[in-house]
Amino acid sequence: MKNIIQKIKYASIMGFLGTVAVVAIPAYASAATVYVQASRTTLSVGDTAIVSVKIDADGGVLNAVSGTIGLKSSSATKPVLAVQQFSLGGSAFGLWPRTPSLSTDGSLITFVGGVPGGFSIEGATMFNIVVTATSTGTVTITPENMSVYANDGKGTLVPTQIKGLTIEVVPAKAGSVPVNDWTTLLASDKTAPQPFIIVLGQDPSIFNGAKFAYFSAVDNVSGIDHYEVSENGGAYVRSGSTYVLQDQTTPVTLSVVAYNKAGLSTAATYGISSSTSTFASAPTAVKLIAIVIVIVLIAIVLAILWFIFRKISKRRKV
Repeated sequence: MKNIIQKIKYASIMGFLGTVAVVAIPAYASAATVYVQASRTTLSVGDTAIVSVKIDADGGVLNAVSGTIGLKSSSATKPVLAVQQFSLGGSAFGLWPRTPSLSTDGSLITFVGGVPGGFSIEGATMFNIVVTATSTGTVTITPENMSVYANDGKGTLVPTQIKGLTIEVVPAKAGSVPVNDWTTLLASDKTAPQPFIIVLGQDPSIFNGAKFAYFSAVDNVSGIDHYEVSENGGAYVRSGSTYVLQDQTTPVTLSVVAYNKAGLSTAATYGISSSTSTFASAPTAVKLIAIVIVIVLIAIVLAILWFIFRKISKRRKV
């Protein structure tokens, strides 16, 4: 299933924002820097490294970033690095209209992400790229076509600097064992994903008006791998961060398990009377207020991100 947030039309959210935008605190960012760091910049053939795409807010407050990461190889006939997977472990971004995706030829990574309420962090990780050295040569990894937006409620573009890096791949020494930074990180991950909530939604423009559940867990080490959902006590099925309810007529109970890439898990429930249920027990006024604020902030950022995503799509069609 494609990322549902790419499909959602936020017309209803935009109408809602007219009455609640006062809760957002506008902030203008004057500059930003998007750059790339690697666990190692010299690899032997067969080694695996982690490349992190980062951003400095440079004193401003930002809330969304879109762009591409180019991988330019010194060899025109064979790839020097192969992208194995992406990880959102430790990411400052909580919303992804477009999670990092690789082009067919393996030379370009595209993404759109954001943060409810904005962020002002130096060295914030956006996402990680796991790469394996496949042949000798060099690869230049460079942020491209970056659009960074201020947390001012207007989608203001922020001037942005970019900094790339070059990774060199040398021949492996005879008898040497490849070094894998990714498996080392997975072995060190002893922390399950953070607790999360399940939110039910329904909108005529989404899933033909069918009721669905949305959930998004955070994992700061290896990142979220997938979710498994049980509806009304049924068998668990693998899912992304959205799940269309099979039972559209009666009150539903849901159990969702978030797994990180190290295999550790955290569960959340909806409509089930238990200590882990988000909504089964009567929340206090403070909890209600906190939930409302979070939902409002998420709605605001989703609306801005959808606006950005539509601008990018129109630009590519021209």
